[in-house]
Amino acid sequence: MPSALRLSGLCLLTALLAGCAAGPATGPATGSAADSSAPSGGRSRQAALLPPPVLRVTPAFAQYPPYLLVKGPGPAPDLSSHPQAARYRTRLAEAAQRGPAFAGHLAVAHWPCGPTCRQWAFVDARDGRVLLGPQTRGGARFDRDSRLFIADADGQPRYFVWTGTALQPMQG
Repeated sequence: MPSALRLSGLCLLTALLAGCAAGPATGPATGSAADSSAPSGGRSRQAALLPPPVLRVTPAFAQYPPYLLVKGPGPAPDLSSHPQAARYRTRLAEAAQRGPAFAGHLAVAHWPCGPTCRQWAFVDARDGRVLLGPQTRGGARFDRDSRLFIADADGQPRYFVWTGTALQPMQG
């Protein structure tokens, strides 16, 4: 089998699995890989240096509606529901008084955890249960009418989804 045909088949397989932006392989149409002046048996170095295609879709708030909506402020934070809750009682109480701002029933609190760090926490407006969220370098984006929480980490967004009991990192 000629090497160009063999390498083109490899490129086709690569395109199906991960994308092949370089097109068909370069190099001689006949002869062995040793005859080629290009590295990797006649394949172009450019094909090996291209980043893999990004197939992710950025999540949108509307894709993750809340399971339930609670109106108005909820109960005071249950400081026994999390080991660190008592330490941040003021911030948690202020958030609970403002009422739900995330996932339909969670009040959102945050406080500094270092010079460039912010700790996020949630107070359930149904029972006052406290849950600690992620730490970020910047802010976070969230919506009362969505279970999607977007945390900024070093300028790169990290996506989380409220599952009903916990904030779950999204894979991808």
